[in-house]
Amino acid sequence: MKSLEELAILLVFIAIITFIVTFGYYLSTLPFATNLSSNQGSHTNVNNTNQSVTINVEPEPCLDQNTTLLHTYPTILFSKAKLCKNSCSSSCSCCSICLVDYKESDFLRVLPRCGHFFHVKCVDPWLIMNFTCPICRERLHNEV
Repeated sequence: MKSLEELAILLVFIAIITFIVTFGYYLSTLPFATNLSSNQGSHTNVNNTNQSVTINVEPEPCLDQNTTLLHTYPTILFSKAKLCKNSCSSSCSCCSICLVDYKESDFLRVLPRCGHFFHVKCVDPWLIMNFTCPICRERLHNEV
């Protein structure tokens, strides 16, 4: 009889733990503020009942704000790039972003500080969102 009571208590305990975990997961999926991500660079007030939260989001400057900077980075044909032994590492025959082998006619963008190169169509979207080399994370410039 005592083991039956212990089993019932154990099942209730497991049910409570399962409910708490499930409810916590549900709460974590709710959005904190619907417009928070779209208002970067400004002061955002989020009002919940009588509380006010001010969040100052300063976006990191990126190449999207100055696309002319992106196009100042040199491009080179792969047939010419493979002749440059200084900028070529052991894995220079394929793009580190898309993992496709370079063809002789592919245009590659050369990153000036580190010398790594990638397909233009692969690295340009990366550079619009980031300021670093996808391989070594070297910052490409000081400020935009």
